[in-house]
Amino acid sequence: MEIEDGAIARWLDPLTLTRDDSADVFLETRRTTTVEWRDGMPAEPRVAVEAGVSARHRRKGRDRLVFLSGVEEGDIREAIRALQKPHGKPPPAPPRRSGDHPEPPPDPSVERWTRRLAPVFERHVPRHRFRWSLDEITRRVVPSGSPGSTPGRSTRRLFSLEGTFVAASRRGDEKRSFSFHAPEADGTADELREALTRAAVARERPIPAGDAGGDVLFAAGTAAFLFHEILSHALEAGADENPLTLLAAARVSIPDLDVRDDPMRLDLFGGYERDDEGTRARSVKLLDAGRVGGKLTDHAHAEARGSTGHGRRAGPGDLPLARGSNTLVSAGSGTSEEMMRRLGNGLWIDEIDSGAVELSSGRFRLQFPRARRIRRGRLAEEIGPGLVAGEMLAALSAVEPVLGRELHVCRSLGWCSRGGQVVPVQGEAPDVIVRRLSVRDR
Repeated sequence: MEIEDGAIARWLDPLTLTRDDSADVFLETRRTTTVEWRDGMPAEPRVAVEAGVSARHRRKGRDRLVFLSGVEEGDIREAIRALQKPHGKPPPAPPRRSGDHPEPPPDPSVERWTRRLAPVFERHVPRHRFRWSLDEITRRVVPSGSPGSTPGRSTRRLFSLEGTFVAASRRGDEKRSFSFHAPEADGTADELREALTRAAVARERPIPAGDAGGDVLFAAGTAAFLFHEILSHALEAGADENPLTLLAAARVSIPDLDVRDDPMRLDLFGGYERDDEGTRARSVKLLDAGRVGGKLTDHAHAEARGSTGHGRRAGPGDLPLARGSNTLVSAGSGTSEEMMRRLGNGLWIDEIDSGAVELSSGRFRLQFPRARRIRRGRLAEEIGPGLVAGEMLAALSAVEPVLGRELHVCRSLGWCSRGGQVVPVQGEAPDVIVRRLSVRDR
């Protein structure tokens, strides 16, 4: 029988005797089902289940955390009891005997997904090596004495497909990478089918990107990847000092550019209704009409309005950090054809497979598997793999005044790491042109 939130809150009362105190209990059960696919043949499903509870006490800006495996009443009591001791050390874990924890059965949806995926792979990418995974993450937080926080729980089912496949090209077969992340929903299979169809289209063999500066058109939602790196990370409270730190409300880009972080978009991979401190999530403008907007905060960095609901934990053994979720870029008025004409000569990128930013210097880089040259407003030869690099303030000031009018979800953006803590993220964006970036081979 599950212990009630009120009972847990009462157990936390001895830890919150002053106004400087706050405490919470956080529980997570993560069930990950993985199937390796090779050339249309699925291997046996592998299932991993992890469960844990942490009790946290915060006083005068200092955190103490006790973590235990398990989410039963006894685990919760032991974690809180250990936190009440002077050093807050967890009790020793009891020895585990083989057979205590039999391997859990596969997720019931594995068979259904296998039936859906087999004909899709056979038709579009018959030669492949994919890893299919479904994460069912159930979280519960019971806070005590934190303004704006209430007990809450959530369950998210996150679908991922990653790997490589062999595609036909006009110069022979070639290996291509593929990455797709989405919340499990009725339309996920159809969206995946469309993504694989686009990825498998016959193309020319790419030529080396070379080392050169250039103008870049970020197409198919990939601008969300860019702004995730140079805005979301830079405006996470508690992040390292960076070029945006002292520029609150300063104009750094075009007036038509709005970028916000919105956890409430549950159709995207990074969505949630309450954060991992029990605070209701809210949308935050990172860039408001080209001006630097607000920060993403947790309780430790809350401003006058309190936490923005961006306190996120990679798992129950981690302290909350202020982290981004879904990076959304405002649409403009330009058609795809108009955006290519405005680019003139440059690079058209519709795939990005990874990104990174060095906050202290503001330098960033985005890796792409392939791209297209644009010459006189028209698609030309293919290049890649390569990377785009630049500096965040220079890139923001070099955004073309006209934005694309169609929004696209960037499904290749799925998991983000900061300080070793990995959380789900995603984004949506129109076509965006950024001038004077560096493009080179990788």
